[in-house]
Amino acid sequence: MGHSFALLPLAERVQQYREMADATFLKAQNVEDPETRTRYLAMATSWHALAQQLEAGNPDPEIVPVPAAPRDRQPDTN
Repeated sequence: MGHSFALLPLAERVQQYREMADATFLKAQNVEDPETRTRYLAMATSWHALAQQLEAGNPDPEIVPVPAAPRDRQPDTN
């Protein structure tokens, strides 16, 4: 896959997560092995949950925030 959702605006990220959920759900419908089907359904559920979390205003757990640059410390004069 190799998608980088971090660069997408929020609405597009939500749409991509929903599309991933839909695609994974379709894969689940087309496999015969029950264990594989269960795994695909779990992935689809996770993608859908991510979309819902973003729509609710929660931060995207898939995107790691960039730490702020350290500020210059003033020498202690005491």
